Amino acid sequence: MADNTDEKKDPNQSEKDSGMKWVYAADIIAVIVIILLLLASWLERYAEKSQQQTNAEVSQIDYDFDLKLEPQNCENVEGTLDLVLITDANYMDFTRVAINSAKQTKCPNTKYHFNVMTVDVSESDVAALKAMEGEGVTVKVLPQKQADLFYIRDTHVSKASLLKYYIAEALPELDKVLYLDSDILVLHDLNSLYKTDVSDVYLAAVKDPSWFFENTHVLELNLEARGFYFNSGVMLMNLAKFRQDDLLKKLEDFTNNNFRTYMDQDAFNVVVGDKVKLLPFEDNAMNFFFEYIDLPKLGEFYGRGWRDIRDVFAAANIVHFASSKKPLGEEAAHDKFFRMLQRLWYKYYTPLPPLD
Repeated sequence: MADNTDEKKDPNQSEKDSGMKWVYAADIIAVIVIILLLLASWLERYAEKSQQQTNAEVSQIDYDFDLKLEPQNCENVEGTLDLVLITDANYMDFTRVAINSAKQTKCPNTKYHFNVMTVDVSESDVAALKAMEGEGVTVKVLPQKQADLFYIRDTHVSKASLLKYYIAEALPELDKVLYLDSDILVLHDLNSLYKTDVSDVYLAAVKDPSWFFENTHVLELNLEARGFYFNSGVMLMNLAKFRQDDLLKKLEDFTNNNFRTYMDQDAFNVVVGDKVKLLPFEDNAMNFFFEYIDLPKLGEFYGRGWRDIRDVFAAANIVHFASSKKPLGEEAAHDKFFRMLQRLWYKYYTPLPPLD
């Protein structure tokens, strides 16, 4: 006789079993997601703690020492360079230090011809500039009138900086010059920089981290297609092309019709368009941003694998004090790397005779 005691199978059972499997799978996935989130949170806290520890270790460094510069090979290095500085009475000390540092760090067979455009300086200031001559260095002083252009007064950028527009006009005999802001130090010979080919561009310069921070005023300049914003403190300028395309008129028009924080720098960035070549960071090593952004981020921005802040400036051809914070004056705290740069600046300032 057949056994009829077996329970009849529920036709929906397989469907229920399948549904439960998905529930279990969802629960497992949820657990995995929670574990991953917790792990990510832990890693973030660990990284933050490690960075804080690194910052604490860095802050304990005493920077009251002389920075050891990378050695340079002067074999077969020779050339004659035309350079331009701009100064007023307030920047005379900086201008003399810039020239002195260049004189002390150039290769023996390099000759520097400095053209110093001045505004509102005294006869004794002119004499002090001329006294910088010697050892392959000449200084030509070019008195100028203050630029009659719109100027924003609540900025650390001096109105004298607008004289950059008139370099091609002030030096009609030259087709190429290296412009330098006065608040710089030259730490290695500049032949390599000067020989950069700018025949098909207006100028060559180093990109500025303002683009990295996406400052509103930079974004408003509509430079997305070019993809960078450059610093105008060091520019290798093709003066022949400036004259050919009447860049002076375009720079004047931009300045008079645009309210811009960085004055000449914004004007140059917009007016030269894509006719600009990028120089390596070492040709305009700006100190300012390293006080606020960690080394790896700025190293990535400039394509450098810096391990220590000393690596940044030991290799620099030009150090640029690119903010309102200048080395002359109050001594920086010993746990701030600015102290290291300040000592370096005073190395070239202390031997100079005081201004009258």
